[in-house]
Amino acid sequence: MNLTAKDQKIIKFYTSRFGEITITEDKVISFVHGIPGFERLRRYILIDHDPEGNFKWLQAVDDPMVAFLLTDPNTFRPDYRVFLSKSDLKTLGADGLQGLVTLVMVCFDREKSVMSLNLKGPIVFNSLNMTARQFIIDREDYPCRYEVELKRTEESKKR
Repeated sequence: MNLTAKDQKIIKFYTSRFGEITITEDKVISFVHGIPGFERLRRYILIDHDPEGNFKWLQAVDDPMVAFLLTDPNTFRPDYRVFLSKSDLKTLGADGLQGLVTLVMVCFDREKSVMSLNLKGPIVFNSLNMTARQFIIDREDYPCRYEVELKRTEESKKR
C-alpha cells in the first residue's frame, strides 16, 4: 500500500538550531539501538547543512537540543569502508548493501582550523526502510578523531 504525502502523518517539532520543523512521518529515521550516550532518542531526521549536501545535521525529533553534524567519510578518506556482517545487515533490515548510506560525525576546532571525523563510530542508514545504527569499528587505522585541516580563505582569516 503506497501512501501519498497527503495520507501520511505530519510531525511538527521545535529545534534549538532550526526552529520549528514540519515533516511527514516517512522522513523520520529510526535508530535500532539509539546512539551511544543518547540511547533514549531513537527518532531523527537529516537536514542539509550546505547546498551541496556535503554536511548534514542529524536532528533528534524528541529532543530539540540534540543534533549531530555528519559527512560522507569517503570525501576525506576515499579508502574508508565499513564491513557489515549478516547480523549487522539484519539489524538494519537489509538483504545487501543496496540503499545503505554511511556517514560519520564531525567536530570542528575553529582556533586550530581543524575538523575531525569519528571514523571509529560510523552511522549506517538504510534508506529503503529508514532505519539506522551507529557501529563501532575496531581498527587502529580508523581513529575517533581523524583530523582534516581546513583551508581558510583570506576573508575567513580576517574574522
